[in-house]
Amino acid sequence: MNTQNKTEIKSGIYSKGEIDLTSIIQSIKKDPKIEEAGSIHTFTGIVRRSSQTGKPVISMKIDAYDDLANESISKICSKLKQVKGIIDIKIIHLKGEFELSEDLVYVVVTSAHRKEGFEVISRAVDMYKKEIAVWKKENYKDGSSDWIH
Repeated sequence: MNTQNKTEIKSGIYSKGEIDLTSIIQSIKKDPKIEEAGSIHTFTGIVRRSSQTGKPVISMKIDAYDDLANESISKICSKLKQVKGIIDIKIIHLKGEFELSEDLVYVVVTSAHRKEGFEVISRAVDMYKKEIAVWKKENYKDGSSDWIH
């Protein structure tokens, strides 16, 4: 896949199957700044079997307004890169059709020390969940579905 062959992977919205966590980490390790790092932290969001209200989920569709979502992701990454000790951050959100336990989002933080890495990865997840233009359609076991932002 073309994206995975590039040296640098950029944060943003990607179609399912276009990118994976291994490719993201390999890209980060090719960056000369990796020599400043003491840790790489990762978060992978996956499809769970129940909605926030407890309804049984069987699958999910993710859609995004790519330009707006990419702009928001870029702003989050720029802001969090200013935290002392943070070397790089990647937020990759996937879109498409997903089954239970499939990957939806990757957040990867490279930091000089583990403490700031753990703190920033948590902040990054909180920020992207509130700020990016991504919608999910949960398909339920009873045949119904809901679009959720």
